[in-house]
Amino acid sequence: MPTQEQNNTASNAAGKVAKILFLSLFALALVVVAVSFAVHHMRLGFEKEFDRILVNRIRTDATNAALAVNGDDIVNDPAQAAVKYSSVLQYMLMDANEDDYTNQAFCLYNYSNGSLSVLAAKESDMLIASTIPVSEWLTSDIKPYERHDQYVYHYLVPITDSEGKVCALLELSAKSEEIGEKGNDLEKVILKTVIVAVLVALFLFSLQYIVPPIVTLVSKKQSEGGL
Repeated sequence: MPTQEQNNTASNAAGKVAKILFLSLFALALVVVAVSFAVHHMRLGFEKEFDRILVNRIRTDATNAALAVNGDDIVNDPAQAAVKYSSVLQYMLMDANEDDYTNQAFCLYNYSNGSLSVLAAKESDMLIASTIPVSEWLTSDIKPYERHDQYVYHYLVPITDSEGKVCALLELSAKSEEIGEKGNDLEKVILKTVIVAVLVALFLFSLQYIVPPIVTLVSKKQSEGGL
């Protein structure tokens, strides 16, 4: 009879352990999915706001810099204009803050005979003006041209001379890929922290169901051994 009771006790303990294990895995999966969704959603919202601020800043900086360029200087003496505006634009469009998770580059092009040539630039593979058809940015209304790729924003401003003819083009491009990398790292850290915290909590919680049957079983065996 005692053997039967021991078997029943062991069976009940095993059943509780299996139930706890199943519920723990279910709770862990549920928490990970919920936290992952919440963190990713907040991250997307932050990146969207960051991108909006970046776009507004690039538009403003490029427009102001283009106003500082005199088209007649470029038409009359491109070489002298290159020297003049190289330092001016470098000062106006340089990265003001190295900790803002963005990189930016600019280029002032001379436009003549349907083609572009570089006058002053902060060289970068982000610059795209020379790779796109002139007809895309040179329109009848002479408005700025913009392209928004993932983590990269390009803003091109046509510059006119005193006769109203387009003689130059200013490009300002910015990349915020680093903010995406920071977001990926942050998501991983938060998920790892949550998983560890949940596992520890489930383990501590399950002790109240696992320890008593084990203690009871050990006590019975010791009592029987003493007899």
